[in-house]
Amino acid sequence: MLLHLALLIILCGAGITWFTALHGKMQVMNDQAIDVFTTTDGTRHTLPFTVTLESFDIQTYPGTPSPMDFVSRIQINDADGTTVTGTVSMNKVFSHRGYRFYQSGYDAEGRGAVFTVAHDPWGIGVTYVGYGLLLAGMIAVLIDRRTAFRALLRHPLLKRGTLAVILFLTATFTASAQPRTLPRDVADNMGNLYILHNNRICPFQTFARQFTAKLCGKTTYKGLTAEQVASGWIFYYDDWKDEPMIKVKNGNVRRLLGIDGKYASLEDFYRTVSTGKIQQAIDSLQAVDDQATIRALGESDERYQIANMVAAGTMIKLFPLNHGGKLEWYSHGSLEVPHDIDDGKWLFLRNGMDYLYEMVSAQDWNGANQFITKLKKYQTKECGDMLPSDTAFRAEKLYNSMEWDRPLSMALATLGIILFIITCRCVARSQRLPRGVRIAAIVILALSLAYLTTALILRWIISGHVPMSNGFETMQFMAWATMALTLLSHRKLMLILPFGILTAGLALMVASFGESNPQITQLMPVLASPLLSIHVAVIMVAYALLAFLMLGGVLAFTVRRDQAMVERLHVVGQVILYPAVFLLTAGVFIGAVWANVSWGTYWSWDPKETWALITLIVYALPLHNQSLKLFSKPMFFHGYCIIAFLSVLITYFGVNFILGGMHSYA
Repeated sequence: MLLHLALLIILCGAGITWFTALHGKMQVMNDQAIDVFTTTDGTRHTLPFTVTLESFDIQTYPGTPSPMDFVSRIQINDADGTTVTGTVSMNKVFSHRGYRFYQSGYDAEGRGAVFTVAHDPWGIGVTYVGYGLLLAGMIAVLIDRRTAFRALLRHPLLKRGTLAVILFLTATFTASAQPRTLPRDVADNMGNLYILHNNRICPFQTFARQFTAKLCGKTTYKGLTAEQVASGWIFYYDDWKDEPMIKVKNGNVRRLLGIDGKYASLEDFYRTVSTGKIQQAIDSLQAVDDQATIRALGESDERYQIANMVAAGTMIKLFPLNHGGKLEWYSHGSLEVPHDIDDGKWLFLRNGMDYLYEMVSAQDWNGANQFITKLKKYQTKECGDMLPSDTAFRAEKLYNSMEWDRPLSMALATLGIILFIITCRCVARSQRLPRGVRIAAIVILALSLAYLTTALILRWIISGHVPMSNGFETMQFMAWATMALTLLSHRKLMLILPFGILTAGLALMVASFGESNPQITQLMPVLASPLLSIHVAVIMVAYALLAFLMLGGVLAFTVRRDQAMVERLHVVGQVILYPAVFLLTAGVFIGAVWANVSWGTYWSWDPKETWALITLIVYALPLHNQSLKLFSKPMFFHGYCIIAFLSVLITYFGVNFILGGMHSYA
């Protein structure tokens, strides 16, 4: 009753918001008083007070141009002469007399701000009451001894089985010719320099690894380290422009470039560009709407442009300059170094790299190392406290050395499949999993969890935020949550071990394939909220449990002649279904609260929101097995769980790669 009452109240709150709330935009310039805002239908509404912008400031991450927050300081003047001042920034709402102001944009010249204005004095309150009652109802279903969930836990088939689900609920929380390059020690020393890359300060090693992986798909090339590859492009361009290392995935693009294998050289691109073949190809592809080849051609062209910029030096921003209290970074190919600075510093910025070129040309490796060390000292002095901490720098160097994600994912997926087959045989023969196999699997899983925990902690230290802000990180967390759940549950439920290892392996595989070289970037200001981390964590744990349900269904069809096992899997599935649906529900509504704090509306019918709701409804149906009798039939339940998992795949992957929307980054 409490659950359904909560849902009714939430719908009432949404209805009140729909019929009575106002949402619009207002632009306020410096020292200008505004008392109107415009809704999406173009209607102008008058505020019962005026808003004056006292100042607007774009706060950036230290030493970078990447925005960290947008801060507006405003003054409210009521008709009765009362004056109120306040601050509006990302994830910080200013409220006055029922009107809420959200930072949503700014004037291109920084002279004003754009606010989202929301006036919903009743709808939000009613909806939040519904959220609270829903949470209370879900907790009550899990702990009240009279509920169907607790009855399932007392089921005779589970006396030796799946009580570990409760534990989870309490604990969820080769000798070929090589192009010339620097010696290994000199290249490694260069890897210790700071560089401005992707709008953040990081080790040159990080840039080198991302550059190498971008070009050839791996972080090494012909036995050379990433630092040697990147420095080779910088200092030995004539050797590297003829090196076939730029990966071309599409056969049509290979034919266009006139290459036989999967890799092209920079010279191949030069020849094709100079003859105008690329532009002709784009025109012809657009005429026939061949989007796949156009996209592949764009990816190849991106690699070509990056190699060009590195060779020209315009992408290598190694030289910081603290000028007028503002830190700027310059490349040795830059012509924009200010002239009103100390002559010695100006000469160092403009000619320092030329001096290093001379030492490399003369193979004066001792002198090259000394210059690189001197450049590191200059960077440290010029940047001061705007550099990453020594702990973060060392953490990033250590993280860069951890290249086992893809091999680990394939190993776990393979082990999971093998264990699944062995488990099916054991079930068919009414045997337990061999002790040696079980211990070996547990050890491998524990070591994998330790590795992934280390990787997640290092990413947290490096980025300064919980690593759950993009697709790569969320899939990593799903793998981590699955491993933790499996280790907590394997003693009581034999089937969890192959399910958990296979699910973790597939999650890691998706992460590594989806972004073979994931970039650690600064958070967009709107994502800098603790609600984001909670929202993502709860959703991903729910997805892991739903994956278990799907694998349980596959196993049930594999051993369908064993009625006792099919029935037991049915009971196990129903037990897992409750926390899975409740976690998914909690995740959706935590996301709604986050959206309300960030954008002024708790539901926008964004594709991700819509499909999350569809998934929630799809999995809520089996909970109603008293009224929907088909779900009381084990094989129907298992078949439904297999098909239902398609909604999870569409919600996560389909939305990200096809439908887009506000959530396409996740």
